[in-house]
Amino acid sequence: MSNSVGAIQEEPKGSIDPARVLEKAHSSTKAKGSSTACIIALTDKGIQAINLGDSGFIVVRDGCTIYQSPVQQHGSTQLFTISVAPGDVIVAGTDGLFDNLYNGEITSIVLHAVTACLSPQVTAQKIAALTRERGQDKIRQTPFATAAQEAGFRYYGGKLDDITVVVSYVSSFNDA
Repeated sequence: MSNSVGAIQEEPKGSIDPARVLEKAHSSTKAKGSSTACIIALTDKGIQAINLGDSGFIVVRDGCTIYQSPVQQHGSTQLFTISVAPGDVIVAGTDGLFDNLYNGEITSIVLHAVTACLSPQVTAQKIAALTRERGQDKIRQTPFATAAQEAGFRYYGGKLDDITVVVSYVSSFNDA
């Protein structure tokens, strides 16, 4: 992801292409192995995003999830363009987030945070803290447990995994 920062800085101002950024970042990577990636850019068309692997994002409007990137387990990228409006909240995260919290739990935290005028950083910290708590829970039903049970496994509780959460508030240009 550090390579993506450099690739974004090379993009034309106001015209970030997430697919081009991911390709540039990948081509300059010397590390062996694989990684998930989720790159989201706010443009005049809404948000443009590319997702590779089991990271993802949701868009929350007025306390409801209006968009969720599809769950992915294989190595093909998916491109998205989603309309957003001032007041929308974008929550991006790794699989540790989406394996342990249902969308309703995330949107509940977002709604509380927006109502309490909390910053995006504090909102992300609150989401990450609950995610970690649920990941350590051996009993509570989680999205990962539900998926495991639907696949025929006897599994209960959370799944400890990497947890990265990034929260962005969409505002009008005049609000900036």
